Amino acid sequence: MRKFLLLTIIIFLAGCKAPSIGITPAGYFNVGDKFTYQDEDWNLEFYDNCGMPNSSSLQWVTEGKETFLRFTLKNKDIGNCSSDATRYPYRERAEIKSTTYIARGIEHTLTFRFRIVKGFTHFDESLMQIKQVPKNCPKPLFKMLFDYGTFRWQKPFRVSKIIGKWVDVKMHFNEGEQYDIYFDGKPIVKSGHYWLRDNCGSVYLKFGIYRHGEPSSTKERISILDIDKIKLVEKKKK
Repeated sequence: MRKFLLLTIIIFLAGCKAPSIGITPAGYFNVGDKFTYQDEDWNLEFYDNCGMPNSSSLQWVTEGKETFLRFTLKNKDIGNCSSDATRYPYRERAEIKSTTYIARGIEHTLTFRFRIVKGFTHFDESLMQIKQVPKNCPKPLFKMLFDYGTFRWQKPFRVSKIIGKWVDVKMHFNEGEQYDIYFDGKPIVKSGHYWLRDNCGSVYLKFGIYRHGEPSSTKERISILDIDKIKLVEKKKK
């Protein structure tokens, strides 16, 4: 009887097909009570330095042969960073931070893919930031963001053009001087500028969704962002 039951289970499992899209809990392993994130087609590692608003805020998703991170931010998903509950009047956040810092004074090329599945129609909603330590440095050096569905640096470029589509990003930057941004090989920003602050220290990257909270809003306000293939390359010296 046991052999018959075992054979029945094996035949049943053999006939089942894996779904084309699978969602698994976020995180590969845990270091110091913080989940870390890295995929085989990335060359950087990240961790959730502030934690996530809830268990569904960050998940690994598999489509076909590709695995990527999916960020989901809902109304009143207040971030867990110390400043989030006290600003504007609070911030909604689901972000990860690079575990290593970017070398200063060296030209870099950052490449990654993003896909907006839903949302990004609210004010000051970012998907990537370049920041400096310590925490009291007032503002990010750079934010890649949308205002009410429009990319901030090119007014005609709207979320509605790319919703549900992967966008390949290339960003050339030399800290303290200028940066160029390309979406799918097309220039979006040419010779943009930001400057390192003398009273601040090392530079790092953040990916995910970060936006102003709206305490009085009763709307859905769901934004969903996919991120993949993050690579940072230093320009070799001649």
